[in-house]
Amino acid sequence: MALVEYSDSEESQKEDAPTTKSDGAKLPKSLKRKHSASSAADLPPLPDAFHDLYASAVRVSNKDDPALHGGRQRVTPHIEGNWPTHVYIEWYPLSAESSKLHSLIRNLNGGLEARDAKVKTLLESELGAEMPLHISLSRSLMLSTDERQPFVERLKSALEESVTKPFELHMSGLNWVPNYERTRWFLVLQLAKPAEDGLNALLLASNQTAAAFDKRQLYAASNSHPIGEGARGRGSRRSRPSERAGLSRSPILTQRTSSGSRPDCSSSFHISIAWSLSPPTEEIVARARSVDVSDLQSIRFTVRSIKAKVGNAITALSLESKSLALGGILGK
Repeated sequence: MALVEYSDSEESQKEDAPTTKSDGAKLPKSLKRKHSASSAADLPPLPDAFHDLYASAVRVSNKDDPALHGGRQRVTPHIEGNWPTHVYIEWYPLSAESSKLHSLIRNLNGGLEARDAKVKTLLESELGAEMPLHISLSRSLMLSTDERQPFVERLKSALEESVTKPFELHMSGLNWVPNYERTRWFLVLQLAKPAEDGLNALLLASNQTAAAFDKRQLYAASNSHPIGEGARGRGSRRSRPSERAGLSRSPILTQRTSSGSRPDCSSSFHISIAWSLSPPTEEIVARARSVDVSDLQSIRFTVRSIKAKVGNAITALSLESKSLALGGILGK
């Protein structure tokens, strides 16, 4: 059967046809386009829960292959039946904030000839899509299948008991920090201590949950080795006890002092914005020192929830309603 051909005149007529106002009057085509553009600009932003649906990358291999991840090596080997778990605060920088951070990384890398000396951005994916940044509230944990739901429930209870309300954060400077195994180095934004000590309250709730499952706690011992003194220092140094990040199975952060105060780990909280497989060169450290941190200190955002990622399932816990914002592994 031959295909029936239609002329393009009908489609052209539809495109050129004016719309009608509520009073029956004709609306010019140019005005129609303006209304369409303004309507798109007025659309509300996507809810945070939408981003969680697409937060995991597609798995391209059933083995740990550093070649597939820019040379990064998995610290904890994947074991069938174990679920990698992370508790964190998520932050999507605004366009102006993202531009400042992109410019900072470009300036650090500008003019460097050796490819290995350059830092790699965490602000966007390899395809150029903007990526969320985060503040860690736990170590990388491994849960068994049976522990997944009880862990999230216990975290929810600990968060409710902390009575932590939404709070504002702003940046205080730059620093270089290695991971625990010193296999990667990170350029990080340091955070000023917020009002009402919100970060320490959330860390305590997360560490209480980890301790309940006999898991490692974040910033519980003295094992980190920051490089440089923020944007002003250079070389390696021994950090003060309050700055050190480590691992411990003891309930060191699950207990309050006799005065009722919680441990202060304020100088340890940070947001990673770039990384390198090797320690930063003297030139990179010098460039970071020269950054005008006052421009970064103007970046502020409000923490309204924390997230627990267990495997590929993400559960958002609100600080406003103290209820689960997304079903995640609980399926509710």
